[in-house]
Amino acid sequence: MTAPLQPSQKTAKFPSYVDAVLRHAAHDSFRPAIGTSQGVLSYGQLAQAVASAISTCARVGISKGDVVGLIVSDPVWHITLICALHRLGAVSISLSANETALKLGIDVLLCDGERPSHHSGQNEAVDAGWFTTKTADFSSLPTVSPGRTELCRIALSSGTTGRPKAIAMSSEIIWHRLTTYALRGRFGQSEKVLCGPQLRSHFGFAVVFSALMNGKMVCFADSADLTVPIVSYFGADLAVISVHQLSELANVQKQHYGGLSTLREIQAGGATIAGSLYTKIRSNIACPVLNTYASTEAGTAALGSIDMLGDARNNGAVGYLVPWADVVSCDDDGKPLPPNTFGHLRVAALGMAPLYKLGMTHVDEPQHFFPGDFGRITAERLLFIEGRSNDLINIGGNKVAPESIEQIVLDYNGVKEAAAFSVNTLADLPQIWVVIVADGPVDPKDIIRHFAERSRVIVPGVIKIVESIPRSVTGKISYDQLRKQLTEDHAEDKNQE
Repeated sequence: MTAPLQPSQKTAKFPSYVDAVLRHAAHDSFRPAIGTSQGVLSYGQLAQAVASAISTCARVGISKGDVVGLIVSDPVWHITLICALHRLGAVSISLSANETALKLGIDVLLCDGERPSHHSGQNEAVDAGWFTTKTADFSSLPTVSPGRTELCRIALSSGTTGRPKAIAMSSEIIWHRLTTYALRGRFGQSEKVLCGPQLRSHFGFAVVFSALMNGKMVCFADSADLTVPIVSYFGADLAVISVHQLSELANVQKQHYGGLSTLREIQAGGATIAGSLYTKIRSNIACPVLNTYASTEAGTAALGSIDMLGDARNNGAVGYLVPWADVVSCDDDGKPLPPNTFGHLRVAALGMAPLYKLGMTHVDEPQHFFPGDFGRITAERLLFIEGRSNDLINIGGNKVAPESIEQIVLDYNGVKEAAAFSVNTLADLPQIWVVIVADGPVDPKDIIRHFAERSRVIVPGVIKIVESIPRSVTGKISYDQLRKQLTEDHAEDKNQE
């Protein structure tokens, strides 16, 4: 058997997260690294696959500084290619086929499916042969790990508005993100981690490589229905998922309770957990649940137990600020406000990442950034989120976050999901629309009556039933996409009348 690929022996200015992963192969090659419905891959096998991928990537002409796009659905292949590209000094970016139209300066596109029509440059089809090439002499493989501030990865933000932003990552930024991730809740104590988000989100990247860097096993499930058997079979003790995935998991447990006994904690981010969602979770899932507040640009900023937050949950509390981050609320001019005052949130943390610009080779960390959320921070460092600044609904000076409207609608029996937004009409004031996904018989007029009994200031004018609500890869509602889709459909219906 060929010896596993060893970490680079060259003197580096900053630690390499990929070297940290490969070091586990050198110490315990049989340790399980990745678990899927197809089986288990050990750290030794992962190192062998990385060595093969390095050789194949170099053979197709990929070299230091190249920006390489990854449209790879298989999580094992995807993880392996990220490691290989990092060791080559190339810049990796994980994306979907429709995101290749973004101006990202991609030199080479690697995909395991149909070639996207948007990309006219070099395209390479990835298959199993990329990861099974026999390499006799690992010392001959090119290994040019990037320096401390060199660009090594581009991450796409969640794209809440439907327009994902490219974020630049250096080795230093990634190292800070992955090491602090291990300090979240029981992450450091866990041995087997279920990763819910897709690898094309920074959320998924951080979960996977923080786990692998620390010698843990990371597991994947393709759906909520598969999550229970995957957790049960591999004995996962931690699940890191989106709030939307947590809601879906609670639905599965409601129908077929059991199979999650090994879980010691669930960490869920992307939205607040309150009202009927909290009740559903606590009725069907027994283990502790942490709500987290994080962003692609700044990483994790706050977290908290949904049980310990108590009644503050229903007022938008998401958790307490972590030691490596600071959040302040600011006025419209960006000036800090006194504690416990609602304003535009400004985040500063260890491992801040700036916007990516074409031609960028080195990354300078910004001092802070505005995530677009509206909220407040108490003197006890408890963070409350009122909503997104851009998504706040303003009806004649009465401002309300869509989440507060959605929560009232979700309390109506038979409503599974809800999304609220304002639409400018021919009337004097904008109109509130709410779209719902139902899991039982519902009456839109009765929902409006239900809402009016609980809110006399603002009441939805339109309730629409849809099959699904568009969301980002991290489970956040894409309000702009939803507004555009529904208003166009409404206009077509009017024209046909």
